[in-house]
Amino acid sequence: MEKKIKQLFTQDILSQAAERYGIHKDSMNELNGFQNFVYSGMNGDCEVILRIAHITHRNEILTNAELDFITFLAESGVNVPRPIKSKTDDILHIIDNAFVVTAFEKAPGRNAKIAEESNTFYENIGKIVGKIHKHSIQFAPQLLRYEWNDNALLVSFKKYCPSEIHDSFDRLIKEVSALSKDKDTYGLIHGDVSCGNYLNDGDNVHIIDFDEAEYSWFVSDIATPLFYEAPIPWVVDGEVRKKIAKRFCSNFLNGYCKEHTISQEWLKKVPLFIDLRQARVLSALYRSRDFNAPDWSEWNEQARRFYFSNLLNNTPYIDLDFSRI
Repeated sequence: MEKKIKQLFTQDILSQAAERYGIHKDSMNELNGFQNFVYSGMNGDCEVILRIAHITHRNEILTNAELDFITFLAESGVNVPRPIKSKTDDILHIIDNAFVVTAFEKAPGRNAKIAEESNTFYENIGKIVGKIHKHSIQFAPQLLRYEWNDNALLVSFKKYCPSEIHDSFDRLIKEVSALSKDKDTYGLIHGDVSCGNYLNDGDNVHIIDFDEAEYSWFVSDIATPLFYEAPIPWVVDGEVRKKIAKRFCSNFLNGYCKEHTISQEWLKKVPLFIDLRQARVLSALYRSRDFNAPDWSEWNEQARRFYFSNLLNNTPYIDLDFSRI
């Protein structure tokens, strides 16, 4: 998030938010929220997740649209944590006309480890993403989320990122914008299927955090976890890197196709949507991170350079034909 938003957030706002949902203040633990302030805490005997977003990031309408989608998926049998109501039976609260507060069930499981989980776990990720897309086709919302090209990180890309890669960004957006849309390939998606947003509960998968839910092509939700599960070459390169990506992709697609279909033609578009994810990550890094700060690691710097070079030179993130895996 932007630094100015962090400066607006106070302990008083946190206390008010926790009180709305009956969360014991001394039980709260801060989690690794990137776009929002996220905490776990106890409501009676139940552990819940408290999320506090600045209204410039997600307003009341967009948040309600997200909560409606999550509730619809949960009621359709998808393994997602439901939003919970506050002490006044409200599903969200606005504090100081600036912060949107919501709370969710705490999903069981541990954080997944990149490239180290079982084939079964990867297949189950694909299966739950396939379920999300299958049910998304049937979803008839009263409130709408934004379209993919209205994502704040894409909208602000040129504001934050060096001009050297602006032309490459324009090319990318033009190519994605030209893709066809129909109900079987385009709809409301999770938007951020990544190792930070799926939990491993004995190889069962719980998908969390629909904050990035948007209208986009379903293939985007396939490209995004591939992007995060394939290590950058600085960590591992060559055939080993390809083997890691292939293992994830083949198992993911095995699960996905048990719930929803995707054609080989759309799988050929995976590299394009990985490029789009790289652009979003670069925008987030240039917006929010200080590259000279002590916590900016060598891994972070190598990743930034890799994404930057790929976008600048139109280089594939990984040289694989995903339609043949």
